[in-house]
Parts: sequence; structure tokens; C-alpha cells
Amino acid sequence: MKKYFIEKRDCIHYMKYKTVLLSLFLFCSFTLQQEKNKASEYNLKAAFIFNFTKYIEWKTATSENEFIIGIMGPSPINDPLVEIVKTETVDNKKIIIKQFNKPADISFCNILFISQSSSASLDDILAKTVHKGMLIISEQEGYAEQGTAINFVIVNRKLKFEANVKAINTAGLTASSQLLKLAIIIK
Repeated sequence: MKKYFIEKRDCIHYMKYKTVLLSLFLFCSFTLQQEKNKASEYNLKAAFIFNFTKYIEWKTATSENEFIIGIMGPSPINDPLVEIVKTETVDNKKIIIKQFNKPADISFCNILFISQSSSASLDDILAKTVHKGMLIISEQEGYAEQGTAINFVIVNRKLKFEANVKAINTAGLTASSQLLKLAIIIK
């Protein structure tokens, strides 16, 4: 009789152990899926950024052989952009990636991507970049309304982008009607 209780107790411990392991496995799987989704999201954002270059006209050119994409703050977008840079050009110009940590560091770039993890204030960034011929792209809710030209948003679990036409024009850029047809227009 005593043996039965030991076996039953062992069985209960085994079931608890099994439940804990299953929970841990599911948590790890969920975390890995989130990481995979985050990587996919930034691969898409990088592809969008590259494709924006085909539908934006820069009126002022500062470099004859380089197209510069700046990134404000740390971001998972670096790796996918670096992969694009290896094989692509913009108007036969080599694409250069520059990293900026604070607004004072910002030098001219054709595109400036403001990372969601950037600690700099949007006002400080815009003060440094407005009227400079830069396409400012962000990924923070409300940033298009506050003055960035393009802002990535998730709508119904799909990556979309908002376009602030006034900010695009203020920067001295022209967006094609094809690009604007795909955008959520911010006025």
C-alpha cells in the first residue's frame, strides 16, 4: 500500500514537471516566433525604404556617387538594410548606411530612419533636418502627424505606411502619385 502512494506521488511530480516543461517550451516557442516576426517586420521595412527611393524625387543632390540612408538610434533594421546595400543601388549610386545616436550627430542623408528605440526627441530631430532634402521615415505612432514624411504602422496585423504630404513637400521632395495611392494620407 505504501508503494502505491509513492508511485502516485511520483506520478504527480512527474505531471507537474511535464507541465512546467511544456509551459517553458510554449513560452520559448512564442518568444522565438515573436523574434521571427520582428525580423520579418524589419525585413519588410527595409524593403519598403529601398522601394521608396523609386517613388520619391530628390530635387537637390549633394553627392554624385552616393545615396545615404541614416538611422537614428539602435534598430533591428540595420542588418536587412546592409543586405540590400550589398546588391542594390539608387540611380546608379552606391548606398551608404550611417548610424546617428543624437540629433547633433546628424549629417546629410537622403533618407533618415528614426528608430522606435531612439531616445532623441522628434522636435530636436526635425529641427536639425527640416528643409534639408531628407526623407524622414519613422515607426512611432503619431509621428507622421508631428512632421515625419513617412511613418510605418501596423493595421490589421499588416505593415502599412502613413504619408504626410506637407512634410514631404516641406523637405523639398516630390512623392509620386503611385506611392501616395498606397499610403494612408496624413493631413
